[in-house]
Amino acid sequence: MTVTSRPALLVLLFICCCYTSTLAFAPVRCFSVSANNNNHNVRDLLSRTTRSSSATVTTSTRNVLPSRGFPSALFSEKEGGQENEDPWKTSSSSKREEDCGCDESKPGLPPPPTPFVEALDPKYKCTGPVGQDSFVVSRTGGPTKEELSNENLYKILMIECTDLEVNTVVWKCLGYRFDEEKQEWTAAEVFPNWKEKYPNPPDLIGMARIYSKEVDQPSLKANQSLVRSVPVDNKQSLKTHLKPLGFTGYKYAELTPNKTRRAQCANWLLYYREELFGYTLEELRERRRLKKEAEEEEKRRLEKENGKASQDEWKPPVKEVF
Repeated sequence: MTVTSRPALLVLLFICCCYTSTLAFAPVRCFSVSANNNNHNVRDLLSRTTRSSSATVTTSTRNVLPSRGFPSALFSEKEGGQENEDPWKTSSSSKREEDCGCDESKPGLPPPPTPFVEALDPKYKCTGPVGQDSFVVSRTGGPTKEELSNENLYKILMIECTDLEVNTVVWKCLGYRFDEEKQEWTAAEVFPNWKEKYPNPPDLIGMARIYSKEVDQPSLKANQSLVRSVPVDNKQSLKTHLKPLGFTGYKYAELTPNKTRRAQCANWLLYYREELFGYTLEELRERRRLKKEAEEEEKRRLEKENGKASQDEWKPPVKEVF
């Protein structure tokens, strides 16, 4: 190559370098323009879908799961003249069922409880209707075998009786008696330990079904006192006695304060029927003494056989009503 051709070669090399750099940066500029166009398209799509709830999605988005951050109109779809609902949307009825712990679509379950303000009247426990339907209960006299039958107690769990009727049966078993002349409850035969704390029959269910602390706390405390009076051996009486009738327990999602307290009252009534019903106070104390002696004798026998002292099994404290 001659010397005179070198300048032409340098010019040609410079032109090639400039052309190559132009090609390298071209995709970047194209991508920027395309992204801007896509952003405009997305904003236009969102504005159109929010203005019209009946917007139809494109085929490319039919199989995409919805995101909670987007309007529900993006995920409504018309097929065959019907619009599919947003799968994340919660209807008012399903929300009510979730809050109340009951499913109205299932047969046999009662509707969600609503406040019953009549129960706030102090006279309601004396004048409210009882024993008008199939549930066996009478305000007068002491408890009867019919009132404590498995079939009758099963109706408590199935909510086939009123809250007042449940309270009335428990009150009679605790020893309260209704004075027809004075139209009031008396504590004539109430167990001593219970009478000391509750000289008047307490609401064990929460008949008003208003669960604020100011209204419901007395009922909650009384129900807890009733539960603490049941020995450990009798805690599972519901399944023991009512399983043949179809009771298998509650699911967690089904529980409500009303259902829980009804179950606790029914369990206490079974304990009362099996351990307390028909005995005088002196007889109950004697039976308790004999039972304690038998447990101590069994403990000594086991220690003698094993050759070492046995550790006492922990049991939750029981505060018996008598």
